Amino acid sequence: MPELQDPTPTKKRGLKGAIESKQLSRRTFDNYRTFIKDHYDGLAGKLTSFTGFVTGHETLAGRLIRPSAFDVRGCKRILDAGCGNGRYSKFLLRWADPDAFLTSFDLSERMLKRSRRRLKSPRVTHVAADLTRLPYPDAYFDAVVCGWVLEHLPDPRPGLKELARVMQSGGKLLLLVTEDTLTGSMCSRMWHCRTYNREELKRVCADCGLQWVRPYYFTRLHAWFRLGGIIAEFRRQ
Repeated sequence: MPELQDPTPTKKRGLKGAIESKQLSRRTFDNYRTFIKDHYDGLAGKLTSFTGFVTGHETLAGRLIRPSAFDVRGCKRILDAGCGNGRYSKFLLRWADPDAFLTSFDLSERMLKRSRRRLKSPRVTHVAADLTRLPYPDAYFDAVVCGWVLEHLPDPRPGLKELARVMQSGGKLLLLVTEDTLTGSMCSRMWHCRTYNREELKRVCADCGLQWVRPYYFTRLHAWFRLGGIIAEFRRQ
């Protein structure tokens, strides 16, 4: 196996480097966490439904969570990690078994409120939590969705190890991450996050006990032009 590269954000050159947000590298992590929480508590968080509609993510999310793709049928404990406005919880509820338990967490209390208002379902519990310090027991979940959260960590390992810790052996993870493309750098600028290299992320996930199973793309157009970010299914080793 090639030597694992340092996954912490480094200064990128060229147009992508000029565009990509510098907030994560310029601040201490504690300061950045407060900054990003306030960012999503405020106007940016309110706009997630609108921006999701404009980019197509709201509609295309249903192409990821369904029986022919990330299939949660038969899973009894499901986690929506960094649930945001409930975009993925909506489809998890649609396809999960009636007796499945779904829990969601987010760092932003206001995003949790937006998710509750959107879902209006007694089948979902919401908790304020940090991806690097999850309030769940070991090997608790058999399915996890983590969408657009990992890019808010300078080093992905603490978050990935926590996800692996709370997953059962053989459990499945749907991971969505901003990619180091031109469009990814533009998203980084808007949401004040970092980007990830696809092969590097795959190696880091393996180092944390998460085995890459297959990639997903919203459409063939997204695959051809490397749009939509890194979307992949993993298994807990």
